[in-house]
Amino acid sequence: MHRSLFLRFVHYAFGLLAGTALTISQNNPQIYHNPIISGFNPDPSICRVGEDYYLATSSFEYFPGVPVYHSRDLIHWTMIGHALDRASQLDLDSIACSGGIYAPTIRYHKGTFYMITTLVGQTKMPQHRNFIVTAKNPAGPWSEPHWIADAPGIDPSLFFDDDGKVYYSGNGTPPVKLWDKHRNIWVQELDLQIWQLVGKRVDVLDGGEYYKKGTLDGGIESGVNNYEASHLYKKDGSYYLLIAHGGTSQNHAVSIWKSENVFGPYQINPENPILTHRDLPKGHVFTSTGHADLVQTQNGEWWMVYLAKRPYGGENYIMGRETFMSPVDWSGTWPVVNPKGMKGRGELTHPKPNLPEDKVSTYDPKDDFNSPPLGKNWTFIRTPRTEWWSLTKRKGFLRIGLRPEMISEQVNPSFVGRRQDQKSFSAVVKMEFAPISENEEAGLVVERDKDYYFKFTSGMENGKQIVSLFQKNGAGSGDSLIAHLEIDGSILYMQINSKEHLYTFQYSYNGKDWRILKSNADGRLLGVAGAGRFTGTFIGMYASSKGLQSKNFADYDWFLYEQK
Repeated sequence: MHRSLFLRFVHYAFGLLAGTALTISQNNPQIYHNPIISGFNPDPSICRVGEDYYLATSSFEYFPGVPVYHSRDLIHWTMIGHALDRASQLDLDSIACSGGIYAPTIRYHKGTFYMITTLVGQTKMPQHRNFIVTAKNPAGPWSEPHWIADAPGIDPSLFFDDDGKVYYSGNGTPPVKLWDKHRNIWVQELDLQIWQLVGKRVDVLDGGEYYKKGTLDGGIESGVNNYEASHLYKKDGSYYLLIAHGGTSQNHAVSIWKSENVFGPYQINPENPILTHRDLPKGHVFTSTGHADLVQTQNGEWWMVYLAKRPYGGENYIMGRETFMSPVDWSGTWPVVNPKGMKGRGELTHPKPNLPEDKVSTYDPKDDFNSPPLGKNWTFIRTPRTEWWSLTKRKGFLRIGLRPEMISEQVNPSFVGRRQDQKSFSAVVKMEFAPISENEEAGLVVERDKDYYFKFTSGMENGKQIVSLFQKNGAGSGDSLIAHLEIDGSILYMQINSKEHLYTFQYSYNGKDWRILKSNADGRLLGVAGAGRFTGTFIGMYASSKGLQSKNFADYDWFLYEQK
């Protein structure tokens, strides 16, 4: 058998056995399980401060922006806040789905944390604006944005050199594009006293150098698309430049170069890419590995965090891109990912880091809404400009006001959601809502963006209160009614259960006796493959007066989310 075909067979077999291996390993105290942060958490960046680790991920059109996580063992992570949690920091008005905040980089230097990122698609300013916020405490508060002028491209990163100089690396489009997705990586010095780029800008990596040459891409032309996600490191006196390429889908990959000078020339690692799953089946247990960052522990170990997607129900990624981690051997010139396993691959389980275990207490799966503020895991779509929700107007309840804005619009709707972070889950809410007109609705929504969702709401029809299930499946389509029934009473328990890509919607008057409105609705619409869909699925509470003004509201007594 040809070697490449044999390797593909081996890796395919590995994928088939991975579920069994994971089950066997559940009680093994020497290993950890990927992903380390599940649910929509793409483009991870990591830094260490002493014995503490901090990790930031992308947030796109969701507010607050850039969740920040903390860990002491690299396995158990707690969201401690957001870098962008004020409207003055983050204007997402009318941002398109999968626009907004792209990949952040988090770094620490001499008592200050720095987070640099890109705001994409804001029509009030030039597109692809890059900025930095700073903090003494990574839990916040973070500063107002420092906008960096003349900094094209996305995925910026910062590097603090030994001599005190700071360098910005980013990507850009070359003056002459050899193909549509031809991108270069550039480096320039950054003056943090005036927040301006200074000195000469140097293109240090040119994607055209490897285009159609079989290097990096093995003959796959798209393998050299979209140079991005650059990070600079210094080790043993040499500079290393890590990038992602190939696009953030099946061809995603991570490669590294080395130089004696920060501005190059950079020597390619002959083993590039050092991480990719692009030649594995699209149904592999996780795919699209890329957009990585490296960290060294206080004990000298190296680790790589990166994004990947877990398909289920076919080529579908309902939870979006998540954060994974793999060990790295950097005892030689070049880093080797997963040196004791399938080299250059991520796996569902790896041996634990040599760090004291720190099992942090996780948040309570039930939120009783007993006191403000809202928990850190709750999220809005785009920037809320008025406080249309309250934890004080009725003690022990989350009150959500009905507004004209709808979940299907490119607006900030009355939606309070959390990430779906398990393939199979149960979400239950106790709601009190009395509609007074047929344009009013309140309940639960499971959404990927404004064009793909399930809307499970109570409303009014012909003077009678009803419960309905709608779905939207694509841009340009309207809400499609799947099921509705007449109900009796303003107190309603609503439950959504998922068994992988199948979602069941049911309701109850007492929280014990459940009636199914729709069972096994096909949820693959939430995760269909396709370029330009960078987010993951959220589930949460929603209320709307559908284009008309209303003074009505819905009261939510509690919300319970559990893994099944």
